[in-house]
Amino acid sequence: MRAGPEVEPCFRILTIIGIMLPLETQMPRRADARRNRERVLAAAEEVFAESGLKAPIEDVARRAGVGVGTVCRNFPTKQALVEAVVGAMYETLLREVEEAMEDPDPGHAFERFVVGLGDFQVRHRALADQMANEDVFASAASPRENVLRAVSALVARAQAAGAIRADIGPGDVSMLFSGVAHATAIAGELQPMLRERFVRIILDGLRPKDATELPGRPLDFAQLRRMKRRLAK
Repeated sequence: MRAGPEVEPCFRILTIIGIMLPLETQMPRRADARRNRERVLAAAEEVFAESGLKAPIEDVARRAGVGVGTVCRNFPTKQALVEAVVGAMYETLLREVEEAMEDPDPGHAFERFVVGLGDFQVRHRALADQMANEDVFASAASPRENVLRAVSALVARAQAAGAIRADIGPGDVSMLFSGVAHATAIAGELQPMLRERFVRIILDGLRPKDATELPGRPLDFAQLRRMKRRLAK
């Protein structure tokens, strides 16, 4: 079915025996309003990627070439803007996991994803911040959970094929590559080389051949979430 034009709620006034009543109608969102919203989202992603989630709204407006009022009309609070940006980034990450899953070789699919994950984290520092504080923005929960399920499936598939060791969990993988992102954030121009170096070291360590027995149990995302909640208290 062909989608209709994007609409936004608005109101018209109907006078009945001298009483003015607001009746909700649907009118097409103006093209310039759509463009402004897209510009604000794109600018916010850039600003948050460069400066983190604490960047002020004024910086976003300046980058988008609009006034602060335009930002606030589209996103009434900064949290609403952050949620929209982070949610969109999770959707992008989900597409990358799904594209990796299309690879018929489970081991290569896993490697392809984790190599790309380092680049993704560099491009989207805001996502790394969000992952470290994942219970703050409730509206991002659904996209986030979709990503976690997809990554868990990717890891399980690689393990079933014997491509990576069986005594790890997706939470272990997440922690390892978050560590790479944080460790290389201070590396400046050496960051790309160091990131690839550390990713390759980790990938070698995840292979099952001659693996050293690990203490503890595999870490899944549910356990990782509980750890973060305890830390936040």
